[in-house]
Amino acid sequence: MRKALGIILFAFMAAVSCRQPGSVELFVPGDAGPFAFSLDLSDTTATYDFDFYTRLDGRHRDLLSDTEMPLTVTWTAPSGALYVETVYVPLSGSNETFYSRQVRTPYRAGVVPSEAGTWQLRAALPVSVPGLRGLGLVIKRNAWDTEN
Repeated sequence: MRKALGIILFAFMAAVSCRQPGSVELFVPGDAGPFAFSLDLSDTTATYDFDFYTRLDGRHRDLLSDTEMPLTVTWTAPSGALYVETVYVPLSGSNETFYSRQVRTPYRAGVVPSEAGTWQLRAALPVSVPGLRGLGLVIKRNAWDTEN
């Protein structure tokens, strides 16, 4: 009896630990870009949410001068098709101290990729942003939970 319970418990733990994480955070350090991310969007039953995040360091008065950060975002599909857009990341209303500012802002929500597979996302800065530490991307996978 005790051996059977041990086997069942081991099988349960193995099944739970093999789940794909619900979200992934990627960060590319640097102050000028381009910032490149490789995204596994192969789950055809899921939608995806994307947030950009960054941190700016500098004196308080220098941080107040920038209100938004333009990004030229290029998506490359697994087939090689390109999609390009310019977005503006607001730098106000964030977690701020006297010498730094942390920013996290939604980029896209409920995305259903036109192709399943590994996509490339490249974000370029057309202007210099003082104090930029790098650019991060949060990918949240919204999948149907089969256990509900």
